[in-house]
Amino acid sequence: MKWILATLMLFACCPGSAQSITQPVVAQVQKTADSMLCATYKGEHSAFGKAMNKQCRDRARAEFDSLPDEKSLKDCIKPGNVINDDVRKCMKGL
Repeated sequence: MKWILATLMLFACCPGSAQSITQPVVAQVQKTADSMLCATYKGEHSAFGKAMNKQCRDRARAEFDSLPDEKSLKDCIKPGNVINDDVRKCMKGL
């Protein structure tokens, strides 16, 4: 605990260059907290739970869409020219 406080104080006392150091850490902590909230409210039927589920689905879809395609559609397409989620995952390299 003392180590964490000392590290936080070090980052707080550093000049403006500390933002470039702490920004990736803050982004990862935020990503972890978001995924924990999504896991906590998954399947919840309250109004807040439904809103959280929608937000989590939208975030997951946006992250998936932002991934670059690694394979062409020709390499991943199924017989009969079927394009579904499996084909999209293949194109993303998942």
